[in-house]
Amino acid sequence: MRPQAKKPFSRLLVLMSAIAGGLLLGAPIAMADQKGDQRNAGPEFFITPGTGTGTAVAARNQQFLCLAAIPLAPSDINFTASTTPWVQGNKVIASRVAFVEGEVDWKKVPNARPEFRTWVEGGMRRFKGNGIPNHPTGVFPVQPGTAAYPYYAAAPAEGYSSAAAVPIAPYDLDVTVPANPVYSETPSCISDLTFGVATQTGAVWHANIAYAGVWVDPIAALPVDKCWGHPYSLKYHYHGFSWKCFPRQGNAEKHSPLFGYAMDGFGIYGPRGENGKLVRNADLDECHGHIGRIEWDGKQQNMYHYHLNNEFPYGPGCYRGATGTIAGHGKHSHGFPAAKSVDPAASTDIYGNKLN
Repeated sequence: MRPQAKKPFSRLLVLMSAIAGGLLLGAPIAMADQKGDQRNAGPEFFITPGTGTGTAVAARNQQFLCLAAIPLAPSDINFTASTTPWVQGNKVIASRVAFVEGEVDWKKVPNARPEFRTWVEGGMRRFKGNGIPNHPTGVFPVQPGTAAYPYYAAAPAEGYSSAAAVPIAPYDLDVTVPANPVYSETPSCISDLTFGVATQTGAVWHANIAYAGVWVDPIAALPVDKCWGHPYSLKYHYHGFSWKCFPRQGNAEKHSPLFGYAMDGFGIYGPRGENGKLVRNADLDECHGHIGRIEWDGKQQNMYHYHLNNEFPYGPGCYRGATGTIAGHGKHSHGFPAAKSVDPAASTDIYGNKLN
């Protein structure tokens, strides 16, 4: 993405469901009952980016972004710390998040049952589906009277009365990545909001950034469902604790299994490294990955891979390989068009403050 001159745009609450720096390294992940069902265990908190965290360079604790959907140069995009009730200092306290309520079993929803398949052909790995996960999600549109509703109702969304009215719906998920990714010493930036495909569930990960009058970490600013996902432009995707509802968590005393693939074709694994040790950002490089022994295409290999954990950016923050393609996805701008149709004088930021 070529650097662009800074363009003015309305300063109002615009949810940019996001894509998952200058940020303090956190305490170790606190996992409950590690030898039990890992789907019911998880981090007690997440380390969220502090004010001033940038997006223009590859570095630990931040994302390296060049998003075509955003009409700004990366140097103009810096995070502001959130002050929602579930944020305490630089921590997102999981037990305090106002999760989106309800449970939708998509396997029972006509015309929206999960569809997903993957195959390798001609040196490329292909993912095709409808974007509906194989696990239950929260109820979207978000229902009035629930704890999450005020946060979504305050956010405008193009084509809807507010972000609270945005549903989950099937779409054409069609992604192609290198089947044999090649490691590069030079990191590359994330250019599309979708940074990876979760092959365990058939849904996708988005980079962790949102616009709400200021640039914020989505899980610090807006509630997600109990699988740590939500829709934008109908597309369900994950943030934060993005392996919560995955069916194959692996053995707590061993390396996490493969959860999916990044857009450069390298694997995305869970929060445990060799011998089940929980991985911290200090153990990873600036792209949130490292070289180590993993199971790859049915064989044990020593190769580069990414990890998910509880320290921002929670997953890949840049790429180590050449990226693939996303077809039928569209480069929607996650709320920016809505800014043109909302009266700025009536808008507020995520904390209820008027934006002049």
